[in-house]
Amino acid sequence: MKTAEIKDLVEGELGYRINENSRKRHIVYGRAIYFKICKDRTNLSLYKIGETLGLDHATVMHGIYKIFPSFETYNPRYMEIYNRIIKTDEYIPKHEKLKTLQEEHRKLETRFRFLKKIKIDPKLKPLLQTLQEIPDEQLQEAEKRIKNVVNRLKTYI
Repeated sequence: MKTAEIKDLVEGELGYRINENSRKRHIVYGRAIYFKICKDRTNLSLYKIGETLGLDHATVMHGIYKIFPSFETYNPRYMEIYNRIIKTDEYIPKHEKLKTLQEEHRKLETRFRFLKKIKIDPKLKPLLQTLQEIPDEQLQEAEKRIKNVVNRLKTYI
């Protein structure tokens, strides 16, 4: 992801320009978001990140290490904006998306091969379909009850 794209995304979310030569709080906060995303999503040095807005590396450091951490406690709105930008798929670099998709594909292939090997007795299919209808949050309780039923059935045999 390029710094120009990051700048456009941040400015689009905030609704104002962040490269304005100002110490107004909202602009400083917007720049802190920009600096943090640039640090997370690019391989640029702090000097190069600052250069993109005509600022020095000390300003970038201050934004990332002093201003940005205060968002969680004092400015949750700005933290929400940062999270929205950083977590949205369209903002994730393509090489990271590709890695994630390849890993998911590998896991699904492994699971598919495993499931393909399992041979299910046709007599058990209705029972399995019933089990699949159990809500996830009730699975533990269902397992206990099924074990109790099986144990009772064994005593009658």
